[in-house]
Amino acid sequence: MPCTLTVRDKGLSVHARWEGRFYLRAEQTAWMPRTTDSTTLWVSMPIVRNTVLTAARNAKDVAEICAEIGIAVNDLDLAEKRINLDQCCRNIEASIRVSGDPFLGLHLGERTSLSALGLAGLMMESSKYAVDILHCAQEFSQAFTNLQTFHVRTVGDEVHFLTDAVSVWQERSPATAAYVVETTCSSVVHQLDLLTRRHIRPVRLYFRHGRPTDITEHERIFRCRPAFGQDMNCMVFAAADLQAPIIGHNQPLNAMLKAMYEEQLRKNMAGAAFTEKVKQVMLGNMQVTFPSLEVIAEVLHITPRTLQRKLQQEGTTFRGLTDAVKQELAEALLGNPDLTVADIAYKLGYFEPTSFQRAFRQWTGSTPMEFRKRRA
Repeated sequence: MPCTLTVRDKGLSVHARWEGRFYLRAEQTAWMPRTTDSTTLWVSMPIVRNTVLTAARNAKDVAEICAEIGIAVNDLDLAEKRINLDQCCRNIEASIRVSGDPFLGLHLGERTSLSALGLAGLMMESSKYAVDILHCAQEFSQAFTNLQTFHVRTVGDEVHFLTDAVSVWQERSPATAAYVVETTCSSVVHQLDLLTRRHIRPVRLYFRHGRPTDITEHERIFRCRPAFGQDMNCMVFAAADLQAPIIGHNQPLNAMLKAMYEEQLRKNMAGAAFTEKVKQVMLGNMQVTFPSLEVIAEVLHITPRTLQRKLQQEGTTFRGLTDAVKQELAEALLGNPDLTVADIAYKLGYFEPTSFQRAFRQWTGSTPMEFRKRRA
């Protein structure tokens, strides 16, 4: 018997007609960021909007938080817009202050609806098993942010879900990095509840950050006592629990949504794919100091000459790309008053603080300390 299904999500319209098989037609506009914004570290506006509207009690609160971020209130409705790492930290700090809720991250997670997750939420909702929710987070997070990593591992009869903020975020603002990890973990158990109607909880939970004075809310939400001060952020689930079926499972729709998602990601990267890859290698190999041309070339399994040639083909140079990334990282790290200018200079690959100060003045027209004072 013929039937038609239409799904709409922030500019994505999916029309599916069943006549013995699915005939699919889709129209899409702004369901995921399609921006040429050169921001190296970013989070998409729908995630920002979710935080602001959860924290705010009225329009005045919304305006105050947006002013702190450095955006207009109307920007919250621009799904294709992004904010950078420094703005992300200011958003979290302002939201906690305005809400007066020290556990805002935990509470945001347990209030996050599937619609707030956009297309990723639709994919979760149409997946087959609870474990697929974790795999969706791992596979499709890059459409919304590159500030956080997700990994799913099966270890014997357990499934480990690991997440972390990128290292430069942890250095810029350990408190907000811890906030986003707690938000993620709370959101995971909330989505498991929504989609399976079962109360699936981790059997163990590890956090990298230190133990808060009060962990009552952690124990209420996760129904276990988290271990703090660990060497990773990890939710450990019984694998059998994550075989719970998802109530809204729809395999044809799920496969189509994933294909569309991957195609849009490919389009977003088109035209400067190699440049973006080099940026990610820079960030991923910055554990101690900024990686050199030779290190990046080795990671990409090419020669330094080939790396430079491929960047030139995309209209940039290694020096220009390095300076742009270093400037953004420097501005973010200067937001942490515990890091000295010498500390930041070393992290960015400068042997002498004076060399860094000279470069920073060329980028911004001010010294690092002048920039820090203005931001303060």
